[in-house]
Amino acid sequence: MKLNFWKTLLFFAAVTMTMPSVFPSSAVADKEPEYAGAYSQDLVWENTVTMSADVLILKGASLTVRAGTQVNVVPAEGTKIAPEYFSSLTELLVRGTLDIQGTPDDPVRFVIADKKETAEISWSGITLDNANESRVQNAELERADIAIRCVGSSPLLKGNRITNCRYGIVAQQKSHPRIVENILVNGEGGIFCWRDSNPYLLGNRINGHDEEAIFVDASSRPRFERNVISGNAIGLALYPRDLQVDLVSVTENTENVRWLGQQGQGGAK
Repeated sequence: MKLNFWKTLLFFAAVTMTMPSVFPSSAVADKEPEYAGAYSQDLVWENTVTMSADVLILKGASLTVRAGTQVNVVPAEGTKIAPEYFSSLTELLVRGTLDIQGTPDDPVRFVIADKKETAEISWSGITLDNANESRVQNAELERADIAIRCVGSSPLLKGNRITNCRYGIVAQQKSHPRIVENILVNGEGGIFCWRDSNPYLLGNRINGHDEEAIFVDASSRPRFERNVISGNAIGLALYPRDLQVDLVSVTENTENVRWLGQQGQGGAK
């Protein structure tokens, strides 16, 4: 009986050692998803993901970023020649639909992967290029060339914090985004309106910029409401004279308002 018992025990031990594990190793389970290249399907980002190079969301596809997600952005090391992209720096380029679903308690954070202790520009930012109806809400963006660029696109941009970027938000080529309750600090320029773009700016706080907090070219007519613009080199740099601007909220800039061109006429900056 003892001999049969030990034979049975050894048999089951051998079988167990040769069976494949049904549980992934911790190294596999903990690996962060990486994204690079063009995507024609719907994507969902959550927890922690890495943009190891450019990401292009094609027409008909979508990218949803869940609240609390951290996106690690790897700075580009080379120069691109493909016409698909706007910049030689790493960028998130959307021609489909973008839905960033951050909340005040759980923002979506775009973080530079190298974590250098410097304010240098390290990636291009987010570009919506003739995109479908989109949303960027409660995202934190840092050290981008243009944090959010709208080209023929009119997303909701709400509650975002944009820091140490060359330019914060650019609306161009008939873009009419709703820019609501964002904080833009410590960049070169804040919000720019180009080429027949008429965004709605409500409750934004813009301060600490080396150039203009808001620039408006001769062809654009944004609407302003309850924005606080202070501590910039220039508060408002405006071509059109017919804008309805609440000047009470434009205070303590080196120059609060600079009128450009002749009676609102002139080219884009």
